[in-house]
Amino acid sequence: MNRATLLKLMLIPALALPFTTSQAATEMLWKEGNDYIAINSDAASINANHPYKVETQKLARILSQLKIGAKQQNSLTSIISSSSKSKDIRIFTDKEIDLLAQGISNALTKASANEAVTFSISDFRDVYFGDKRLSISGTAFIQDNALNLLFGEVHVDLHKKYIRSGEGVSNSRFASNVELANFKLPTGNVNKEASHDWKLKPFPGASLVNNRTDWLSIKLAHQYNYQQPENHAEKIKSKYLSEIQKNELTSKESAIEERLKRLENATKAVEAQKAAPTIDPNSVEARLKKVKSLYEQGVIPESVYLNKMNAIINEL
Repeated sequence: MNRATLLKLMLIPALALPFTTSQAATEMLWKEGNDYIAINSDAASINANHPYKVETQKLARILSQLKIGAKQQNSLTSIISSSSKSKDIRIFTDKEIDLLAQGISNALTKASANEAVTFSISDFRDVYFGDKRLSISGTAFIQDNALNLLFGEVHVDLHKKYIRSGEGVSNSRFASNVELANFKLPTGNVNKEASHDWKLKPFPGASLVNNRTDWLSIKLAHQYNYQQPENHAEKIKSKYLSEIQKNELTSKESAIEERLKRLENATKAVEAQKAAPTIDPNSVEARLKKVKSLYEQGVIPESVYLNKMNAIINEL
């Protein structure tokens, strides 16, 4: 065997290795622009309980509960601390919840013990400086019958993140779609918490993992309601309401309908009263009715009633 042939044989495995590893590392289940939901096999250390079935409705209710607060109030560069102060901010919009709840539910049924679900999602939100598209990235997996959500980035401008990453751009201010095509935000590290200005807010049924501010463990046995946006700018998705919420909503709707019906009847009565012809209180007709009413109520005896009636009639 000559030297050239030997070199070719040595290069074949080396050339094939990156392709094989890349294919095994990530299985893309859904992708739209830079948003995606995937199954990632670089998660051997988590020892997940996969495959696992979580109902889409339960996932949506859990995702609606997620909020962040500012970790460093004195940060000059943090979007959160500079615009919202100490106010907690809902992480996902209803549109993002709808996509993620269905996508993650499907992915968890396909993942194995050494795999986790990774995602990046974006939508327009006006909780900071006007209406702006911001991205969220993270990892989801099941461990000890709890949903673990580990976040890499929350509410970041993908274009600015790309430029600050040091990647080459044709424009100093904006990255093109071609340049962003293969750019991915970090999805969290189970071994080490990254530096960020926000912190996840625990809620009933959910707790921080190892006191980390980027990782929540959420008990699936707990019952959750769908948390509606505080500003009511987004319409709540009734298909994700719990039974308690549906019953409350039905009761409220029934009460509103009853009040509207009473208001309608009262309005009709007022209009009818306004439309009725007015009678002169000193007219013969009015005086006869008054005397009759007094007699029927027992205020005057029959003799007085008859005398009064005759007197009024004699005036005609």
